[in-house]
Order: sequence, then C-alpha cells, then structure tokens
Amino acid sequence: MTTLRIDIAGNPKSIPYRNMLNVQNNSLAILDDLDHAFSGRPKGSIDWLMRDMSMNGRLRVEVYSKVKELKRKRLNDVSGRIAGSFVKGFGMLENEGRSPEYISDLGLNRVENMTGLIGHNGTNAIIASIPDDDAAVEITERSYRNLQELIPEAYKSVGAIEGVMEAISVHKRRIFIVYEFLFGKAVTCEFHGLEILDKVKESLGKRVRVRGIVSRNSRSEPRNVMLETASDFKVFDRDLKVLPFRSLGGIDPNFTGELSTEDFLRRIRG
Repeated sequence: MTTLRIDIAGNPKSIPYRNMLNVQNNSLAILDDLDHAFSGRPKGSIDWLMRDMSMNGRLRVEVYSKVKELKRKRLNDVSGRIAGSFVKGFGMLENEGRSPEYISDLGLNRVENMTGLIGHNGTNAIIASIPDDDAAVEITERSYRNLQELIPEAYKSVGAIEGVMEAISVHKRRIFIVYEFLFGKAVTCEFHGLEILDKVKESLGKRVRVRGIVSRNSRSEPRNVMLETASDFKVFDRDLKVLPFRSLGGIDPNFTGELSTEDFLRRIRG
C-alpha cells in the first residue's frame, strides 16, 4: 500500500471548487497512465481510495492504493513505482524542463490541464508528496511554461526508437505505445495495414525497434512515430539480435575509465 498526498497551496477560501475537481481528476488520470506503464494492463492494476481531505492553510487530498482483485490472477503491487514516478516526473518537468518519464501524450495533456490552474484564482502551487519516504515536489507556473515547449512539435526526421512495446488501439486510428529507453518517454506509434497489425499484436511486452518519420519536441524528445511498412517494425530476438556485452569490448576498452561497467551505468542513469 502506498499513500500519495496532493496539496493545493494558496488561499483555500478563494480557490474555486472547479479547480479542486480539476486537480483531483487530472492527477487520477496521470496515475492511471503510469499504472498502465508499470503494470502493462490496459485497465491498470491499482485503485486509489480516499484517506483524507482537509483544509489547513491549503487544500489537501490524501489517497492510498489498493491492488485490484481478480479471480484467476494475483496482480503485483506497483503502486510505489506509480507514486514515485508521479513525484519524480513532476520534479523533472519543474526543475529540468524535461518531459516526465512514462507519461503518454494523453497524460501530458492531463499534466497541462492541471498545471494551467497555477497562478490563477488563488492557486499558488501544487505540492505532491509521498509521506512514507519524504519524497515531495512543489509544482509551480514553471511547469506549465516548460510544457509549452515540450508538447508542440519542433521538427520531423527519419529515425528510429527502441523500447518496450505496450498498448494497442485501433479506435479511430491504429496506434501502439513504446516506452522508449533513451528518454523514458511513452511514444505513440501510428501505422496502417493489416500486415503491421498482426505483427504488433504478437509483440506486446517485447523489446522493439520502430523506424519511420519521428516527430520531436524542442528538447529532441520523440513525440510520435509514423510507420510506413511492416519492415519498419522489428522485434528483438526475432528480427534483431542483442549482442552480448563482451562482444562490444573492442570498441573502446577505456570507455568507462576506472569505473566498472555496473558503476558506470549507474552513474549515467542517475
């Protein structure tokens, strides 16, 4: 079980009820978006229940997680990862001007809706925290301004992304989501044709490489990819092979300096 606390800082008596509902609804939608990323389930694996709602110099909503119960399957509790990514992602947006990891394009629209309230009608900031481990982030107008540079398309080019493929949708348009390795973004990939659809449906949860017209934002983060042929979609261990790490040793033996490979990777990942 994980507890997540969301405070709206400002004058509680001047904050519209509509703003309160906006924060509640959009934060829940973002949690659901992250749930899908970590559980791999279209309907998610976690329910969020009310623990507390109070007004003490700020409006506070506190929720706690409960793993959904299924008759034939026991689901993993990924609520800690969801809440941690929620706080960390807003920290990246607020302090580094980078897109929150694992949040899809739809999730980013929810982030925009929520942060767009800040600085208006008595809402000074939104504070998200996890009381059990002291993780916290203060979300200000800076997050909204940063989003205005991250959401729009800055340029397109032919390229490729790699990551784990999740979520297929054929409603209105045919898309799937790849949780891309380099930036940790949920990238929407659009395609046409039954040949690609059949291959995509067989590849849920697998590591893939997707090639096509890649749309990127001003930080060069991939936003979406348009595939043209079935050959643009390749699955590792079926269409592509992952080289053993030892076979890469001749590229640059001193690449990691005095650090071990494990320590080097840990350092660059932060």
